[in-house]
Amino acid sequence: MAIPNSSALTAPGSSTLSLQVSSVDDLARLARVFAASGLFGRAGNQETQVAECAIRLMAGMEAGFSPFASATGVHIINGRPAFSANLLAQAVRRHPDYDYRVLEKTAKICRIKFLSRGEDLGTETFTIEMAERAGLLKNPTWKSYPEAMLFSRALTAGMRTHCPDALGGHPAYTPEELGGDDVVPVTVTVTEPAPVDPVQQAQQVCDAAGLTPDGLIGFCLMVSNGRIPALADLPAATLARIISQGISAETVAKCNADAAPAVEPDPTDDPDDLPAAWTA
Repeated sequence: MAIPNSSALTAPGSSTLSLQVSSVDDLARLARVFAASGLFGRAGNQETQVAECAIRLMAGMEAGFSPFASATGVHIINGRPAFSANLLAQAVRRHPDYDYRVLEKTAKICRIKFLSRGEDLGTETFTIEMAERAGLLKNPTWKSYPEAMLFSRALTAGMRTHCPDALGGHPAYTPEELGGDDVVPVTVTVTEPAPVDPVQQAQQVCDAAGLTPDGLIGFCLMVSNGRIPALADLPAATLARIISQGISAETVAKCNADAAPAVEPDPTDDPDDLPAAWTA
């Protein structure tokens, strides 16, 4: 079988290494390379290591991962494939239909929202109280990396509920969930949108439209029915309308013209006078 394109194989813009596994012999040769490298240690039966590596490769490649990511991130626990949290997060993020957002991640709770093409599928929550109730805190990894472990449990539970096909049919379990000890903690940063100042945004719209400082005062009075002269004091709904709809050129011209000081006519100015150079 041909190895599909995978974010676990290459980064965008880098050269692609294409590996083809079209037979059991190809798989066995690749497994022997990984086993001989010492990736799984030097002790133990070499043939057993080769067989285990081959199973890891098969499980990972069926889920869409590269050979190296499969060999290092897939574990066989009691005959069932388990995936590192890093691989599981990749599987959701790279899927054309699914995505997730970490809403909260602390040593006490992790909340993850799952999406399908932008639509909210639901939120999965896992708390330290739930872990204690399940007897998970006996594992020293939970004491050392509570944030990562809570993330892993919330992620796998959410995948099984909201996007069970993200792994190509494999159920989403980490090694720790299936009784394994080989748990690789994952660090995920909660990305919160930067706070947006609507007054600053509205000011940028007004400046871009060409309102003068005095014209801006006139505009604020116009949209507030003569009550509010300052942009910062306008209601939030009015600011939102300015940001979304902008200001027409006609409104800008009117506000700027109304705010411009009147020019008093010069009584000594004779419109019939001509420059001396014109009469020469």
